Amino acid sequence: MLKKSLIITALALALGLFLYFRPLLFNKIMSPRIIDRLPDAEIIGKLNLLDLAKETSNLLYFYKTPFRDLTSSDYMLGQGKTYGLNLQKPIYIFGNENGEWGAIIQVNDGEKAKQGLEKLKQNIAIIDSSRRKTPLYFMPKLNLFLHYSENYILLYSGKKINQLITRVKSAKYKSISKLWKSFINKQTFKNENLVVYSNSKKLKTLGIDYALFAHDSDSSDFNLKCYFHKLQGFPFSNKKIGLGFLKQNEEKRSIDLHLDADNFRNSTNNPIKNYLVEKGKKISFPTLSFFAAWDGILSFVEGGKQKISERIVVSELDEDFNVRQIEKFRNVEVPGYSLLFNMNEKGPGFIKTLLQKGILRQEGNQYRLFFSPLLNLKIKDNYYYFYSGKNLPKTEENDKNSLLWPINQTNYFFKINEINNKEIIGTVRIPANKIIKQLLNPK
Repeated sequence: MLKKSLIITALALALGLFLYFRPLLFNKIMSPRIIDRLPDAEIIGKLNLLDLAKETSNLLYFYKTPFRDLTSSDYMLGQGKTYGLNLQKPIYIFGNENGEWGAIIQVNDGEKAKQGLEKLKQNIAIIDSSRRKTPLYFMPKLNLFLHYSENYILLYSGKKINQLITRVKSAKYKSISKLWKSFINKQTFKNENLVVYSNSKKLKTLGIDYALFAHDSDSSDFNLKCYFHKLQGFPFSNKKIGLGFLKQNEEKRSIDLHLDADNFRNSTNNPIKNYLVEKGKKISFPTLSFFAAWDGILSFVEGGKQKISERIVVSELDEDFNVRQIEKFRNVEVPGYSLLFNMNEKGPGFIKTLLQKGILRQEGNQYRLFFSPLLNLKIKDNYYYFYSGKNLPKTEENDKNSLLWPINQTNYFFKINEINNKEIIGTVRIPANKIIKQLLNPK
């Protein structure tokens, strides 16, 4: 009886051990997914190429771009199938601020991908840098590496190709990095066709945990949606309403800020404030004095022309041919320049500081601010108005937070749509014709 009991116990123990270790003994080794292979970088992103092509097709046809048929979703889908690329899956992109960048594309058919490479060799010089079982090619004209396997293609421009290939090839199943996992799990811009994510050190210095950017466009403009997240919260919020200048057709530059700046004014060791103070030091601007006096509203418009009456002294001959000096007035055009901001009780002290530093210079009854034309000054209800014309420009009440500014002869329009405790959501509008010209005439 004892012998039978020992045999039954041994068999039960053996069965238990077998069931416990069975997954390890017979489980199939899973191949890494594309997301497991993705390398970390300062900027990472995801591109749904076919859907993006559909989204931008109207814009390309509006500008009659010569390559618009080659960028249609149907054409690209057909080319992808011909050369084994699964363009219905996302393309993952990554890059660093030093100009290094790359992309990983999913492959359905490795043999077709090889055929595509052979065809590419007929049109562009390619250096074969393959070693052992690692296909690697370099295109000097594009400064671009190409590495492929049975299920992916890696494109890369940079100096760390060996480290990158090691990372991509040695990936394990479910070994996605924390950076990519955090990005993929974000719900913001989840359904957009081009999304970029960054939590770089440069953002951290401003106290921003991470930022997201997404593509959006219409028939004439390229729009970039922006999202900034700050775990400790932003020290300012939207002001409900305040004065601002009416929009002008000829404006070259404009700024509208309507913020509740109380928390920002009183904050200490604030990364954004510290950054602005350091920038202000380069032009000797009393930034801290401005923040201490500023009540959150600022509106600025530059552009067009305004007429003023200018006093001149001319020499004329009287009836006896004697020269005499006569004062006259003439109408002249000056550059349109208007600035308003509201101040608390420290406003007069701030203006005095500007005068002492020579940033604001008085000439008679008028003033120059930096290199502005001569400006009139009017103070009313804690608002300070500087304007170059004879009459005070028209204002309106609004809650806008926006910036129109030319960069390299292109007008960029920045707009903050929403500010809450931990988030800033905005938009950058860029004229699409500039982007298309750069695509057609790359330097």
